[in-house]
Amino acid sequence: MKSWFELNHLRIADSLNNRPKRNIVILYFIHMFIGIREALKQILMAFASIIHAVFPPLFNFKLLEMVIKQAIGLHKYLPQHPDWKKLKDELKKDS
Repeated sequence: MKSWFELNHLRIADSLNNRPKRNIVILYFIHMFIGIREALKQILMAFASIIHAVFPPLFNFKLLEMVIKQAIGLHKYLPQHPDWKKLKDELKKDS
């Protein structure tokens, strides 16, 4: 299992995208913005999932669409991350 703590996390994340390298302060604020935005989406989806569990007709398959859209957005931000291979392999198995 990978470590839950990495001092070089921002630099590693920066190396996993195809953009020019940035100043560490800029990286921090970009990471903070993306982290907060994605966390708020997850909180919204958690509440909606609980409501959907009790009232299945609500939200239909919109929650699944939101999860897929969020994954695609993260893939665009970190296209070189090695964990995408796990997802691709799993999707290929079921095809």
